[in-house]
Amino acid sequence: MEVHQMSNKHPILGRGELYVKDIEKRYYGGPQKLPHTYHENKLALIKDITSIQEEVQRNDEIFLQEKVVCIRMEPKFEAKSYSPDMLLSVDGITPIGGRKYVISKSEEGLVKSKLYFAKTSDRGLENLKHILESGQKDNTVTWQNQISTIRTIDLLDSTEKISGFSGTWDSGLVEIVLHPFIWNDAFAMQQFLTLLDLEADKYKISGYENGPLFCAAVCDHETLERLAKFNPLRTIHPLGELNIPNMRGSSFFDAPVPPLYKGTPQMRIGVFDGGADSTLPHLKDFVTAHELTPITGHPALIAHGTAVCGAVLYGLLNYKSSTEQLETPIVSVDSYRVLPQQQTGNPIEDSGLYPAIDQIEQIVHNHTETALYNLSFGPRGAIVDDDISRFTYALDRLSMLPHHPLFCVAVGNDGDLPYPFNRIQAPADLVNGLGIGAYTFDRNGEKVRASYSCIGPGREGCKVKPDVLEFGGSPENPAVLISTIPNKATVECGTSFSSPIVTGKLGKMMALSSEISQHMAKTLLIHTAEDSDEYSIEEIGFGFCVDDVTNILNCEDNKVVVLYEGNIAPKQNIQLPILLPDINGLKCNANITWTLSTLSELNPNDVDSYTCNCVEDYFYPHDKHYNYFKNTIQGRKQKAAFAGTDAEKELYDLGYSRSDLPISKPPKQFLSEDELRSQHLKWDTVTKKTITMRTSSLNNPFFILHGMNRDIAGTTPMKYFVAITVEIPKYPGILYDDILAQYRNLVPINIKVENQIFVEL
Repeated sequence: MEVHQMSNKHPILGRGELYVKDIEKRYYGGPQKLPHTYHENKLALIKDITSIQEEVQRNDEIFLQEKVVCIRMEPKFEAKSYSPDMLLSVDGITPIGGRKYVISKSEEGLVKSKLYFAKTSDRGLENLKHILESGQKDNTVTWQNQISTIRTIDLLDSTEKISGFSGTWDSGLVEIVLHPFIWNDAFAMQQFLTLLDLEADKYKISGYENGPLFCAAVCDHETLERLAKFNPLRTIHPLGELNIPNMRGSSFFDAPVPPLYKGTPQMRIGVFDGGADSTLPHLKDFVTAHELTPITGHPALIAHGTAVCGAVLYGLLNYKSSTEQLETPIVSVDSYRVLPQQQTGNPIEDSGLYPAIDQIEQIVHNHTETALYNLSFGPRGAIVDDDISRFTYALDRLSMLPHHPLFCVAVGNDGDLPYPFNRIQAPADLVNGLGIGAYTFDRNGEKVRASYSCIGPGREGCKVKPDVLEFGGSPENPAVLISTIPNKATVECGTSFSSPIVTGKLGKMMALSSEISQHMAKTLLIHTAEDSDEYSIEEIGFGFCVDDVTNILNCEDNKVVVLYEGNIAPKQNIQLPILLPDINGLKCNANITWTLSTLSELNPNDVDSYTCNCVEDYFYPHDKHYNYFKNTIQGRKQKAAFAGTDAEKELYDLGYSRSDLPISKPPKQFLSEDELRSQHLKWDTVTKKTITMRTSSLNNPFFILHGMNRDIAGTTPMKYFVAITVEIPKYPGILYDDILAQYRNLVPINIKVENQIFVEL
C-alpha cells in the first residue's frame, strides 16, 4: 500500500464537542486502613482539647472570643472524602479554611498532610470535648471513622505562621494574611492594629468577600514576633520590591523599518506596566497609552513598558535587519501605566504594589471587551506553598468574571538563586492564567532554559509552572527590543520580555480566528509546546513555545488536531471520542497527544484546596477490550478478553462478569490523594499527556472526562477546553480528509484574511 508522502497545511478542526455524550461510570476502591482505633484516638483528642483550653487560660497567645484551632489529618487522608465534616459541624465549630503542614523532615523529603482551620469559642471547645467524653456518637460509624483519621487538634505554631524570610532579613515590607472572620469584627480588627502598632501610612489593608484579609505593612523582627502571637493570624511573608529590570539602554542601534499602517487591529491586548511612549514610530498606530497614576512616569519604567508593548506587537526582533520592514501587527495594545505610584517616602505607596493591584482590578472589571492581559512585574521573592499572595488571588479572582480574562505573567528572574529561592514569583502562580519563563540559545543554536528564569514547582492547582518558556534572551544573546528613542532598538534579557511575546502569540491566534477564545488559545499554546528530555518539568514546564502561530492553527495531512470545548458539571461523566477513520488492518504506530484545561472556582482560605473543581481524564484505546471478574474463595480473579469473541463466551460460562467500561490505559490505579496530585496532576487546571500505540490496539478510542468539585464549589458547571492531536505518519492516504469525510459535523476553523483583521478609522 503506497504511503502518502506530501504534507500540506490544513486549518485545525473545531466542534469536536458535537460528538461528546454523557455516560454512566461507577467508581471502585475500598477505604484505607484507619491509622488509629476510635477509642484510642478519642482519648488523645480529649487531651488535645484540654491542652488548648489550658493555653487559653494562660494567655499563651492573644486570643479573641472566637479562637482558631487546627485539625491535623494523618498522612494519606488528605482527600475530600476524609474531611472531618461531622466534627466541623459540631455546634460552635465552623470551618474557615486549610493548608498543608509538615509532619517530619528526612533525606527522602518532607512528610506533609492536610490541616483544617476551624473557628470556635470556649463553648464550642467544651461542647466538642463533652461529645467525645460522653460517647454520645460512639455508635455512629462515620463519626468513628473521621475521628480515627485525625492526628491532633491544636494551635498553629508561631514558626508555621512566619514563612519565606531569609536569615539576613531585618526589616521591610511584608504581607500579613488574617483569617476571614476578622474583616467583620471591629474588636478583632482593633486588636490587630494595636499589635501592629504602626502609623496609618505604614500599612494598607485589603479584604475580599468570603476571602482572607491582606495587609501590606512595614515591619521589623519585633513586630513579627508580636503578630505571631495573634491567634487569628494565618501567615506573614516578605513582600519583595517590584521586580522590574532596569533598562540599561547602554546600546542603541537602528531598529527594523516600522510597518505599513493598514488600519487598527480589532484584537486588543491590555498591558499593565510602567507606561509606554505611544508617539514612537513603531507604536503610534497600535498602542493607546492610559495614565492611571498622576505621578510623572519614570524613564526606566517607560522604557520597560515600551519594550514590553513592542514585544506584544512584533514578537522576537532578533535576526531582523535595520532595512527590513516589519509586518503590520494584527493586534493592538492598551498600555495602562500603573507605575510608579507615589514618591512620598511612604514605603507602602512608593512600592506601588497594592495601589497597582487596586487599579488593575478596576480596569479589568470595567473593560469586558478585553480578554487578554500581560503583566511583566511583581514582587520579588519565591512563592510559599502555605499562603496565597493578594496579587495572585486578585488575578485568579478576575479570571472568573463573566468574560474570563486571561493573564500572562512573567515568572521572575531569580532562577540563579539556590532552591527554594529560585522558585517562580507571584503572581505567576495563578491557576487560571499563564506563568511564562524564558529560554535562550546555546552555541549550537539549540533552545535552552535561561539560567535566570525562575523554576517550579508551582502551587497546588498549578503544579506545572512555568507553563511554557519563550525567548527572553541572555547576556550573550539578548532580546532585541523597541527603545524609547525613535527608530532605535536596544537589548535586554528577562522573563519580562518572554511573557509579552507569548501574550502577543495568543492575541494573534484570536485575531486570526474568532473561533479561538483566549482559553482555547492557551490550551493550544501548551498543547503544541515542544518538550525536551534535557530538562525537568520544573525547569521548562510543558515546554518551549512554537515560533510561528500559524503552525499552531494549522495541522498536516497525517497529523490532525481536533478541538473540544464545553461545560461539565460536578460528578458528570462525558465520553469524548478520538475521531478516527477506519484503521482496521493498518499496522503502524499512532501518536496521540491531548491537552485539557479548565477554569476553576477558587477557595483562597484553603491553599491546599485552592482550586475548587477539576476534570479527571481516562483514556480507553479499544472499545471492545474489557476486564472480566469473578469472586472466588481465594479472592477476586481478573482476566482480559475482547467482547463478542469465543474467549468472552468461555469467561461467561465460568461465571465471570464484564466490567462496565473497557480497559483504560494506563489502567486506573487506586492511589492515595497525594499520589494522584503529584503523579496525575489531580485538581490542576491543565494536564497534557502523550502516548504511542500500534494502530491494531486502537478501536474507536475515547476519553471519559469526570467532573469533580469540593463541597464549597456547589454544583456550578465548569468550562473545559481540549485539544487532541492524532499523528499516523504511515497512514495510507490523507488522514485529515478521511476524518472530515467521516465526521461531517467537524468544521475547519475559519482563518481570517487581512481585511477582516483591521478596522479603518
